[in-house]
Amino acid sequence: MFMRRFFAILAFLLLSATAARADLASGRIAFEAGDYQAAVGAFRLLAETGDPEAEYWLGHSYDGGFGVEEDPAEALAWFRKAAAQGHAEAQRVVGIYYEEGKVVTQSYRQAFEWYRKAAEGGNAKAQRNLAKGYRNGWGGRVDLDRARELYALSAAQGNTKAKTNLAYMYYFGAGVPQDYEKAAILFAEASEAGLGKAEFELGRLYYRGQGVPMDPAVAAQHFEVAAREGHARAQVFLGRIYFLGEGVAPDLKKAYFWMLLARAQEPEIANHFLKQIDGKISKADKDAVEEAVKRFNPG
Repeated sequence: MFMRRFFAILAFLLLSATAARADLASGRIAFEAGDYQAAVGAFRLLAETGDPEAEYWLGHSYDGGFGVEEDPAEALAWFRKAAAQGHAEAQRVVGIYYEEGKVVTQSYRQAFEWYRKAAEGGNAKAQRNLAKGYRNGWGGRVDLDRARELYALSAAQGNTKAKTNLAYMYYFGAGVPQDYEKAAILFAEASEAGLGKAEFELGRLYYRGQGVPMDPAVAAQHFEVAAREGHARAQVFLGRIYFLGEGVAPDLKKAYFWMLLARAQEPEIANHFLKQIDGKISKADKDAVEEAVKRFNPG
């Protein structure tokens, strides 16, 4: 009798767990398809039973206004519930709320502690956030060695932003011996993963010949990738390269195009070059470029 009852209970629990996973999966599928209301319905049903993954996704829905009215306070309440059960990404997001002072009193110390919990759970993004905390002394003291270790751990899990952060430490010699070659390798890895900021930095290394051979033509290729993603400094560098003909044939139309785009974010230096270009390019070419700028869509 006991064994029969035991197996009945076990079967019930297994069926319940399977059903819960199915509800969560259906919610995720609906969310990815853009059917946010259906997703929220699935998440809420499961979150109200105390499932931490569903609690996290319901918080995410309220945080971004997906299928419900955006409500940071309600989002944080659900994130806290998931975080209390050890959900690493929820813990990290609670840390972000404290770092930004979003519906809570800003507290870098609290942010640091939440990032620490999430990082201990192996969350790569949290490891990067925690590294930032160590660099800024949020835990009570600056610890560049620990920051480097955490950036490396995060980078090893494929976090491209952590690779870029680590590259900057080597570039500037922050807590490590200055090493342009290591910085170049890390920027290259991050750029291959599609990070525009890293693409720009790699281009700048080729432009200056730091850690890699000086090669303005290769630099221009990297700058263009970043520039097309809307990176203002890459647009400036690319415009300068085309204006001066560094490693490429001089092209005033391209120089004018990139400097016009850069002017929105880097007005001082862009205007400096635009004044020089102005008297060397025809009105017809200027009009054509200005129309092209209007159609430009970053990304």
